[in-house]
Amino acid sequence: MSPDYRVDTRLAAYARSRDFRSCTPETRRNYATDIRLLLDFLWSRGRAWTEAREQDLEDFEHWRRQEKSNPGRIGGTKWDRELAAFMHLYKWAVRNKIVTRNPVATKQVMGRYGQVLTVAEGRAKDARSSNVHWLTPRTWRRWIDVGLRGHTKDGVPESGWVGRIEDRNVAFVKVLVSSGLRRSEGGSLLAFEVPQRRLNGGRYYRGKISAAVTRVEEGPDVLCRLGGHRGRRGLRGLLPGLGGAPRSTTRPV
Repeated sequence: MSPDYRVDTRLAAYARSRDFRSCTPETRRNYATDIRLLLDFLWSRGRAWTEAREQDLEDFEHWRRQEKSNPGRIGGTKWDRELAAFMHLYKWAVRNKIVTRNPVATKQVMGRYGQVLTVAEGRAKDARSSNVHWLTPRTWRRWIDVGLRGHTKDGVPESGWVGRIEDRNVAFVKVLVSSGLRRSEGGSLLAFEVPQRRLNGGRYYRGKISAAVTRVEEGPDVLCRLGGHRGRRGLRGLLPGLGGAPRSTTRPV
């Protein structure tokens, strides 16, 4: 819906298209958010999205990434994601004769297996596929205590701290960090889906997540470390408050 409360039937058709519906729920959510930002930018220029030009996209990139007066500037990785959303929209619009030309400048490159690919010309050169920061075990434990358990730097509970669900939060973070699951994947686990097969008597458990909450066609196998420090709480430490509930309980983690 535009700022003047009108529904754009062409955008509605895009949202109902097979191209858009075939994307994962997370991708659809990200594309919708990114496209909305571009629509607002074009609206401020008195231009409909079907009237966008290459110059508009270049100016939008400058605003998103370089403009000093913009307090929310983004990096190259985020810009590449937004550019992918614009490419997806305008490729669909060109194919359905809604626009005559894609305003996203493109170029052809050689793919990994020798195929010719058409990609956006404005892809960021400073984009990083990963941004890894290492913590020592001591720093990690301190982060858990201060950030999630409400402790002070001296290792004692902060005065006035009320943390009724701190055990749940700590367990959730440990599962995500040890397994590499996304928040939506770890947050969708049910009690009976929690891994219970230990690998060769070690600290890690093997489990499987549903394909519906991940980006792959088949639910992948995952490894995660469950329980508290030195195994004090064991497997059920992942489910604070579950206590003696029956095994058939389907309570979210």
